[in-house]
Amino acid sequence: MVATRVVLLGLDGFPPEAISPELTPRLWALGEQGGYHAAGGRCALPSTTYPGFSTLLTGQLPARHGVRATITSGPRPGVIPGWAGLRRVHAPPVFDARRAGGVRSVAILGDHMLYGLLGVEAADLVWPPEGAVPPGTRLESHGYPSNEAVRPHLVGAVADGSVAFLFGHLNEADSVGHDVGPQHPEARACYAATDAIIGDVIEALRPDWEQSAVMVVSDHGMEPFSDQPPIDLLADRRAREVAADALYQGGAALVRLRPGVSAPDACAALAAVPGIARCGEGGDEFVLAEAEPGRVFASAPPRLPGGHHGGPGAARTVAVVGGGHSAVAAIGAAVRAHPPHLADWAPTIAGLLGLDLPGCDGRDLAAR
Repeated sequence: MVATRVVLLGLDGFPPEAISPELTPRLWALGEQGGYHAAGGRCALPSTTYPGFSTLLTGQLPARHGVRATITSGPRPGVIPGWAGLRRVHAPPVFDARRAGGVRSVAILGDHMLYGLLGVEAADLVWPPEGAVPPGTRLESHGYPSNEAVRPHLVGAVADGSVAFLFGHLNEADSVGHDVGPQHPEARACYAATDAIIGDVIEALRPDWEQSAVMVVSDHGMEPFSDQPPIDLLADRRAREVAADALYQGGAALVRLRPGVSAPDACAALAAVPGIARCGEGGDEFVLAEAEPGRVFASAPPRLPGGHHGGPGAARTVAVVGGGHSAVAAIGAAVRAHPPHLADWAPTIAGLLGLDLPGCDGRDLAAR
C-alpha cells in the first residue's frame, strides 16, 4: 500500500451537461462528496482529443507542449501537417515525473493511439501493451477498444494497492457522440454505462479510500450537427488570398498563412468569410479560426444525426473530484469556486504525489 493514490479518469468526448443524479448517479455522488463544477471545466481550442489529453497530462497549453490538432478524418485522413503541430508531446508528462520520483504508475487506454502521443511508455504498466490492441479485443464503432473491453484492465489496475498513479481512458462516449449526437438515446445510454464503470472503479478503490483522490475529467464536450452548411475555407477566394493551407477541426480550423501575410491581416480577411465568428493568432505560421455556433469547417456537408467538437461550444469539460484523501476538500472547493482548466490537473497530481513537474501553465488546485 502507498501513502497516496491518485486515479485520473479521462472520459473522451463526455459532455459535462450529461452529469445528473438520474443518468450518472455514481459520478454525481462523487462530485457531491468531493467537488464538481456544474458548468464544467475548460480546455484550449481546438477542443479536440489530442491537444486536450496532452494538456491534461503535462500541465502545459498547446503552444508549449506542441500538440495543436487531432488526426483528421477529412481530406487527408490520418495526417497532421508539420506546420499544425507535433504528433507527440514536447513537454514531459506526469509519467516521466513519476519515474524520476519512484512512483508506480499505470496507463489504461481506450484510445490506443494515445500511447505514442502522450509518452506513456514511461509508466510501469500500459494497456494495450505498446499501444497495440490485442487480437480478439472487442472494438467500438470507430475501431477503438470498447469500454467493456477496457473495464477489467482498468478495475484490475485500481485494485492493485501498489499503484500510486493511474490514468484510465474511456473512449466510447466520443465515438457514439460523433455517430448519433450527444442528445441521442444511444449516447445517453453510453453515458450511463460509463458511469457504471466509474462505480466499479470507486468500489475497487474502497480499501484505500482514505488515501485516495479520484479525478474525473473529459478532454472536450460534444455538440450536435446542425443543418447549416459547412465552411470550406479553401473554397473561398478571400480565404485563399491569405491561407496557404487549412486543417479543419470541427468548430475550429488551423489556417496556415501565406508567405508575407501577417496574422492581423489574415484575420481581417477571414472575418469576411461567412460563418466565421472570430480569428486569433495561433503560432508563427498559422491563425485559429472559430466557426459561428452550429457551424463546422468541412469540405462536405456533415452526416445527420451526429456530433462534433473543436470549437468554443465544445470547450467545456467534465470536472469532478472525490475520494477520502485529506487534500480532496481543498481541490473540491477550488473546482466549485472556478471552472478548472485541463492544465490544472497535472500540477495538482504532482503536488499530491510529491513529484517535480516543471513548466506547468496550470495551477495546483490543492494549494491554498
